[in-house]
Amino acid sequence: MLAAGLVVRVGHPLVDAYLEFLRARARPNTIRAVAFDLKVFFTVVGKTPARVTSGDVMSFIAQQRNGVGDSNVVPINRSDGLSPRTVRRRLSSVSGFYAYLMVRDDTSVSRNPVPRGLVTRRERCAPIINQRLA
Repeated sequence: MLAAGLVVRVGHPLVDAYLEFLRARARPNTIRAVAFDLKVFFTVVGKTPARVTSGDVMSFIAQQRNGVGDSNVVPINRSDGLSPRTVRRRLSSVSGFYAYLMVRDDTSVSRNPVPRGLVTRRERCAPIINQRLA
């Protein structure tokens, strides 16, 4: 089922254009989730899409992992912040938005500021290794 009748707006022209683009390609719940993720991201970062840097994205990741400032999503464990799945979904939404801007040749954005790979992953093995060495 396409989201033909769903109209979601965040209030920024570039973000709203991206959500309109998604409307023909995604289900309504996906569009709502992406809109919420982008709204959270740009509210936390406090910059226009053209001014966002990889450092801003890394700060956002750290904040989401620590569970600071997002009262709409309840962390699984308050000390650990949001679930890794929620953080990954939010990063995916932001990355998709910047990929869209680059494909449409938006001159205000020269690259996708969302880092890829190990940099964005939560440390998993080191605590176990450190326990064995102790």
